[in-house]
Amino acid sequence: MNRNKAEPGFTPELLVLAASTGGPVALEKIIGALKKDFSIPIVVVQHMPKHFTTAFAKALDRKSELIVKEAQDGDVLTAGIVYIAPGGCHLKLNQESKCALALSDEAQINGVRPAVDVLLCSIAQSRFIDGILVVVLTGMGADGLAGLQHLSKKKQAYCIVQDEDTSIVYGMPQRIVEAALADEVLPLQVIAARLSALVRKE
Repeated sequence: MNRNKAEPGFTPELLVLAASTGGPVALEKIIGALKKDFSIPIVVVQHMPKHFTTAFAKALDRKSELIVKEAQDGDVLTAGIVYIAPGGCHLKLNQESKCALALSDEAQINGVRPAVDVLLCSIAQSRFIDGILVVVLTGMGADGLAGLQHLSKKKQAYCIVQDEDTSIVYGMPQRIVEAALADEVLPLQVIAARLSALVRKE
């Protein structure tokens, strides 16, 4: 399935990438293909245990023109930087500070921590961000569905999901498609180029 809807009628301010099983390889392909002039911040939620995300962020940083780092409490979202949610912590937007990130050790959601649902729900409540791109990649389960439903009611959101053929596990993307929340369903190898075009409004 490869379905394209109309271009988003807003200027994206933030990109969220969500992944689980098979995600590290998919994220490397996307982040490694983005150029250093990519003009909005990127936040990544990859289901991964505590301590593993530090090494993962360093590995991605070596392979990307962008700066890739493990997110820290109080980080202010900056274009050209990719923030990886630390394993064992939820990542959300601080509601009191413009585009600052906050870490939370609250209970697991969907059996995972970090959960992208937590991040997306916090973005939905933010006074500082209006337009967001969301990419849901390979992974089992339904993390991202509730958050995207909440986000879509509150903000201008545009969602791309990885297609079944290139997904290791077509769980998270499938749930978004079944809920009619996917604006585009794309193979992994074209997602980076599509994101660059959407941000540049090509």
